[in-house]
Amino acid sequence: MRVLLLAAALLLAPALLAAEEGLVAPTTTDTTLGEKGLTLGTSDDWFKLNLTTATQFRLTYHDTRAEGARGDNGRDFINFSFPGIRTFIHGHFFGPEFQYRLWLVWSWPGTVRVEDCFFRWAPEEYFNITAGQMRVPATWEYLVDHEHTGLPDRAIADEAFTQGWGKGISISGRLNLYKAAFDDALLTWEVGIFNGVLASPDGAQGRGTIGADGVHVSDQKKTEHFDGGFRNTDWKINAESFGQLVDGQMMVAARVEFHPMGEVFRHMVDLGTTEDSAAWFFMVGLAANWMSARIDGYTSFLDAIYYNSNAAASLASASGRKFVDAQIFHATADGHFRWIGLSVNWALHYRTVNFSARGRLKQFNLAQDTSLAKSVTDRGATIDVGYFILHDKLLIAARFSVVDFDEFKSTEVGTGNRIDGDSFGADSYEYGGGVTWFLHGDNLKLQLDYRYVAQQLPHGRSKSGALAGTVRVSDWRNFQEIRLQLQWIF
Repeated sequence: MRVLLLAAALLLAPALLAAEEGLVAPTTTDTTLGEKGLTLGTSDDWFKLNLTTATQFRLTYHDTRAEGARGDNGRDFINFSFPGIRTFIHGHFFGPEFQYRLWLVWSWPGTVRVEDCFFRWAPEEYFNITAGQMRVPATWEYLVDHEHTGLPDRAIADEAFTQGWGKGISISGRLNLYKAAFDDALLTWEVGIFNGVLASPDGAQGRGTIGADGVHVSDQKKTEHFDGGFRNTDWKINAESFGQLVDGQMMVAARVEFHPMGEVFRHMVDLGTTEDSAAWFFMVGLAANWMSARIDGYTSFLDAIYYNSNAAASLASASGRKFVDAQIFHATADGHFRWIGLSVNWALHYRTVNFSARGRLKQFNLAQDTSLAKSVTDRGATIDVGYFILHDKLLIAARFSVVDFDEFKSTEVGTGNRIDGDSFGADSYEYGGGVTWFLHGDNLKLQLDYRYVAQQLPHGRSKSGALAGTVRVSDWRNFQEIRLQLQWIF
């Protein structure tokens, strides 16, 4: 609470100081408490602050099944949790064109995570400059606020390929092209430069280790939700100094959207639809980003065998910079259709990572080593469909999502055994659906869903049972979840 009061005080300070020093004409202050948040502003629209809090309370039943000798790995659970408690502060000061946004996520014990935190100068619709920490303009699904979804969580493909938050500067805008049937056709764009902060030093997004009875998963969250990977993640406070994960290269990203029938608002369902059979809307979006980062190279381009050591620290130069450079390109294409309560969302994801040697690593002829990955190409796709069987009240939704990680040969750390079928993540297939009851729109809604996820873990045991020298057949790890979630925004 002290953090929240401090944030509000800092945002109010410019208006109070200006009024005290006579920089602006005296004006009245209006405070309103509406269905969604507290609004404080001046009558001449010189200053405005909107404060809302979004809470999500969830009951989850999670059941895991795995291939191998022991089958069920015992990681089942059922519990109550708070998947999200967020405070959203936004508005403007000095005039409507000077905007700000602050999004705080509360966690325990007593910590606050800052997600969105930026200032925007918007003198014209077609020209905006934003500086601070913001979501990297990549996937539509991730750009939609977490509270505006039809199912409790985003799809696994979006979890695997999204670029998260980044600190930087972006230029964005929107242009009305022509008059469509119900609204102006719209073109929007955003291009920015951000810190290049690799999510994990080895690029892995969920892996298992080979044991005598199959593949073991040590980090359930990383495997099931694709933490890490070859993508940007920059929501922490980084010092102004060299760091292995904050490389010398910057990340560039761009996104463009075309709304030919009028704007499709940032929501995953057709809430607040126009009840006219002729009022149908759709849009298509394209996004791309590129970054270069150094990695430690375990079981990828570089293995510890080249230095006769299994310690990752030995694979760096005196400065601490690794000798393997990963050039990462990610692209997304997505489309969204809305029509009298029907919503269809699809997305395609593509990522390629090329590895090259730097520094003294160049002395090894790594290009001829068939057990080292020179490049990988990962793909993903999602389609989800929702329909209001009761107008703006009762929604049914279904989803299918898939993530396909590229496979390559590698060398097993420690033994030097050759491994086929390695990858940086588990191939995954998600099937799910649910029902949402909108009591008061997104402000108060109840969601119930079921999903089944089948995952093929990298480098499992071979059919013959041997641990080396044969073609690997990866183990399957499946889990299913039933979730009941209450969302309340006030």
